[in-house]
Amino acid sequence: MEFGADDAGVCLASQLLSGSTHRKFPLPEGIEDHHSILVFALSHPPGEPELDYFIRKEGFRFGNSTGNILLMEISSRIGQWLEEEGIASRDLHYYVEMGGVFLKGAAVLAGLGVMGVNNLFMHPGYGPRIRLRAHLVETPLTSSVVLDFDPCADCLQPCLDACPEGAFDERGYDQATCQARFDRDDAEGIILPADGDHPAAREIHFCRECELYCSYTGNMESAERSSASV
Repeated sequence: MEFGADDAGVCLASQLLSGSTHRKFPLPEGIEDHHSILVFALSHPPGEPELDYFIRKEGFRFGNSTGNILLMEISSRIGQWLEEEGIASRDLHYYVEMGGVFLKGAAVLAGLGVMGVNNLFMHPGYGPRIRLRAHLVETPLTSSVVLDFDPCADCLQPCLDACPEGAFDERGYDQATCQARFDRDDAEGIILPADGDHPAAREIHFCRECELYCSYTGNMESAERSSASV
């Protein structure tokens, strides 16, 4: 938290990698059962959409957003601190096919929140308006307490109707439909011409309708109680 995160928790690597999501993919190399995963979060206020604007330089496969860069900087500070304490660690990204981890699943196990009916990670203090990253710690740590709260129980769930692609129906969330919108947003990014200091790039505004229409805005009192139980 002192390094800039708004919340943090710990889960065991064995808990995460034995879960249903990771069983569908090859397990990431270099993560052992006795390792711990520190998951930390950064709030994303609706009034700061630019935190999520994804910038990809011309000719590059990958890009980044301002919000994720801030999370990477926090992860770097965590790594430097742990190194000073003699503890090996490294940053964990969200590209599962390249050795990362499913951040939403890790955050649930780390006691930061729960999954909503809209397939969004829901934090008790910030709702779905939060961003996640993780840091692998190569030593056993005490895992956080998994939260028991349901922000969707008494909700009219306007987020489901707000989806412009109709990705939610009686069967639940359709990932393929959502991915199709994701791919279209990627292809229709705004071209940023090169200038003296920056090469040409594309600025992508991915759809966030379900997140922005979610009526659960968070309860900081609940969040503080949750943090006290970690």
